[in-house]
Amino acid sequence: MRCFIGLDLSVSNKLALEQWRNKALPDLPSRTPAPAKGSRHKVSSAAPPAAVAPANFHLTLAFLGQLDMRQHEEVMARLDEVRQPPISLTLDTTGVWQGPKILFCAPHNVPDELYELVRQVTKAARQSGIAIERREYRPHVTMLRKASAALPPPLYPPQIACNFDKFHLFESVSSPHGVSYPIRHSWPLIPNLSVRERLRRGLA
Repeated sequence: MRCFIGLDLSVSNKLALEQWRNKALPDLPSRTPAPAKGSRHKVSSAAPPAAVAPANFHLTLAFLGQLDMRQHEEVMARLDEVRQPPISLTLDTTGVWQGPKILFCAPHNVPDELYELVRQVTKAARQSGIAIERREYRPHVTMLRKASAALPPPLYPPQIACNFDKFHLFESVSSPHGVSYPIRHSWPLIPNLSVRERLRRGLA
């Protein structure tokens, strides 16, 4: 199975992001216009930008790739040991990456708790024999694919406050209808509580 570890946005966050995209981004062309009769100019073969389905909005923590049974069982056991408090952030900036050709939303201020969660998740994966790319972590939610440099910027930035109390193992599933990311397992993000409060809640 092809998997990644990530944070899932709430339904209200996904709807708010979709509404922002509909208002802040210009209309996307549905097709490339045909050239005028007798014109020598070729029609561009570049595909128009494609909107990501709101159901697929998420923040990736670590991409695991294709897992065999042993890797899957081992990383699940190691992720059981991750201990981190809930995370809050605001999606309030945007950008375009020319390599993967995506337009994304991201937090301007990244909380330390998110970086620490990524560190623990990445460590668990590597200890399970899973190769994780060594690159700077930049949290983002992909909004458009096939976004070229010619794409006009959003009319205004988003302002979406997000709260996460779980992280998840997602599977990437491709079908004739597109790609989907079903959640296969979840782990709680537990607040930093006193021993007495943890005992009261049955967390210790």
